[in-house]
Amino acid sequence: MERKEFFYSGEQTTDTENRIFATLSIDSLLETCLKEADIEKKEFIDFAKENDFAFYGSGWQSWGFGGEIDAGKYQKRYLPVVPQWKHYFTVPGTLPKSLKSKKLLVASFFMYLRWNINGKNFYFALCSAGNIHSSKNQSALPPVNFYVDRKKRSIKCTVCADGKTWSEGDKIAELAFFTAKNFFTLSEKTQNLFASDKKSRFGTLDFLNITPEKSKITVAGWESWYNHYAGINQELIKADLESLSHTENLIKKYVLDSKKPCVFQVDDGWEISLGDWDARRTRFPGGMKNLAKSISEKGYIPGLWLAPFIIDWRSEVAKAHRDWILRDKKGKPIAAGLNPLWGDTFGGDQPSLPWSYFCFDLSIDEVVNYLDGLIDTAVNEWEFRYLKLDFLFAGMIKGEFKNGGAAYEWYDRAVKVLTKRTQNNKGEKVAYLGCGLPFEVSFNAFPLSRIGSDTKEDWDVAWMKEANFPSRTSAFVNMQSTLGHAFWDNGVFINDPDVVFLRYENISLSDKEKTLVALVNYLFASQIMHSDDPVHFNNEKEGGFTDKITSLYKTFENEDFGVENRDSVTYFIFSKNEKYAGFINLSEKPVYIERCELVSRFKERPENLETVVEYAERTNEGFIFEPHSISIYEVK
Repeated sequence: MERKEFFYSGEQTTDTENRIFATLSIDSLLETCLKEADIEKKEFIDFAKENDFAFYGSGWQSWGFGGEIDAGKYQKRYLPVVPQWKHYFTVPGTLPKSLKSKKLLVASFFMYLRWNINGKNFYFALCSAGNIHSSKNQSALPPVNFYVDRKKRSIKCTVCADGKTWSEGDKIAELAFFTAKNFFTLSEKTQNLFASDKKSRFGTLDFLNITPEKSKITVAGWESWYNHYAGINQELIKADLESLSHTENLIKKYVLDSKKPCVFQVDDGWEISLGDWDARRTRFPGGMKNLAKSISEKGYIPGLWLAPFIIDWRSEVAKAHRDWILRDKKGKPIAAGLNPLWGDTFGGDQPSLPWSYFCFDLSIDEVVNYLDGLIDTAVNEWEFRYLKLDFLFAGMIKGEFKNGGAAYEWYDRAVKVLTKRTQNNKGEKVAYLGCGLPFEVSFNAFPLSRIGSDTKEDWDVAWMKEANFPSRTSAFVNMQSTLGHAFWDNGVFINDPDVVFLRYENISLSDKEKTLVALVNYLFASQIMHSDDPVHFNNEKEGGFTDKITSLYKTFENEDFGVENRDSVTYFIFSKNEKYAGFINLSEKPVYIERCELVSRFKERPENLETVVEYAERTNEGFIFEPHSISIYEVK
């Protein structure tokens, strides 16, 4: 593991655009990683210096694309059919002109390059490490972005620090880089870097852990969003609450029957409006305190969705505090995104494009005090103990801050305030799930976080795909990010992949696709959330499918799985003990794999493979794997 620090040198200055602080040679970095005694690594590096690479780069926030780009390829440009959505994936701030080329690969926070050499993978990883050991009392370093030039084999490194005033000797960034010969080495080195002491890194989440006997933390529960969406009310939620432990659903069978901790989360739709965070009495006449009490009395951990950094212009808070809303240089409110439920179309109640919602100026002390009060109410008055804080990216949007400075500085201050309550006034532990959050300036405050875009009960959304929208709600895109970020799990974050679907109503996913989602979430991340309706659970049809998935979970519960890309949409998967191996095909076409390619994942090339789950046709020489599928085999 090599590390390098970068410091500001010169007269005091204030950035007006993202600062380029280093230009690195890929080949020189590879040489730095080479140890003379490692003959195999020298062979890999010699090959890497002569050949193109597959590229992995995390997006700047969790809804950005998080998979690989094939060798010779580049990220596709978004067609801005919805201009407000560019905030979801575009690096904040003003880019220097030299970085606006279409022929640059872009990553934030963490990237790697991968070469395949005669069937063996070789990784070169580069990440921003300056915030790893920062404490509650330390100021964060700015988020780092990487711009990779394939042809010049160089990497330009920038920081999102527009508005930051630098003085002589200020630390700009710290980078860590290393090589890895396989997925498990990549994962272990990442965990050693970000979570060398797992107790201090993830200890606040112990009370949620359903796998205390293992070295990893796993969280599980039910949430209202992916079936009811915003159409919830007190009667509906209480019916779900009553039914969760009585029908043979996944959470009942895999979590509750084993008396494991279970989150019961009330998602968006309970509030009056964005900004007016109280129960909508027409929907929840009993209020949020009584609702949390009902959840606790069932033995569950009460969970609640909030989006603290965004606001509807029509809300009472926005009307009373127009000066709290972030504005541009011309004094116009900055739209943070689009949602028809959170913004008017036009007129006096919409100062931007139709259906826009807005964000707070986090440099204002009164705003932070308001947010502090919101969390205090949710935790200590209402007594929710699992808060999903969503749309956090809005705290990093660049604007004309009332008190100057850079967005990341105010974001860092705000999230430390939001997450400072690790227990409520009764001494009960409290946890926070970050979602839509900037990775680098959030991982300390939000050890449990979403690591991909929202999933969906449909495989993909055609018009969003045609527009190349990388943050689209889609089972396909969600699977790419869950697999792409798998090596982060229980290291950078406790990875939340989003939900598992097992239902047959209000869904277009096939059993094959649902099996894929259920197993990818279980094998490559650490939060199993379910959103199907337990009230109308079909014991015969859904119960049988649930039994199948539960049985697979129990088969693999003591296994550590790794994943390696064959290309950007197909993957080899394998257990660490080499007992299991398989293949994932996210593509739209069947994929042929020679038998020798698959059996090479086992310690000894077996003659016979026992099927655990299979969506493939076997031939004399190989396998034809179906689209949107996962297949796993066991060596006997």
